[in-house]
Amino acid sequence: MAARRSVPPTAQQRSATSKRAKTRALVLRTALECIEAEGLVEATAAKIAQRCGLSWGVIQYHFGDRAGLFLALFDQGFESLARALSELEAPSSKLRDRLATLVEGTWSLMERPGYRALLEVQLQLSRDPSHAPNIQRRGREMRGQLRELWRKTLPEYTPSRVDRAERLATVSLRGMALERAIGGARRAHARERRVLVEALEALLRDETP
Repeated sequence: MAARRSVPPTAQQRSATSKRAKTRALVLRTALECIEAEGLVEATAAKIAQRCGLSWGVIQYHFGDRAGLFLALFDQGFESLARALSELEAPSSKLRDRLATLVEGTWSLMERPGYRALLEVQLQLSRDPSHAPNIQRRGREMRGQLRELWRKTLPEYTPSRVDRAERLATVSLRGMALERAIGGARRAHARERRVLVEALEALLRDETP
């Protein structure tokens, strides 16, 4: 039997696909802005729909329920962060410069608009048994990608020591990001990141910070 030839989409089908993609992008962008401005609890289905200028029925068509919208939002945020992480490269062979690249690169992701909102979404979905496995899997993937980036950038040190340094950096930077989200920007964070780099260098060299 001859193989069935694929039929190229018609202009009408291409237009419909483009329209669906634009609608999804609009809803996701607006939902993130709504959560960022008002918090997850106040980002109701009605408010998101009103901000989009769409009916909730249209949003349901694309995402299902509110949890489905938040799951799509989390997936989009995860993929964006993962792409940015994969592009980080240390330009210098000096240990402190490489650590600074890792710390500042991670910080640049955490201070992006919407990062706090994505953390809220992650926390909310992790409490839902139907979504928790997917959220946990995504979290493991992100941690694994970050761990591999640190190991690749610091190959002269044992993986266990690099992993300890990465964990210290991630927890410290996340705390700074949350503090900034709650209390506003702080210039002192630049100094704190420099101190963090020094502590990481001491940890890797097995010195007392």
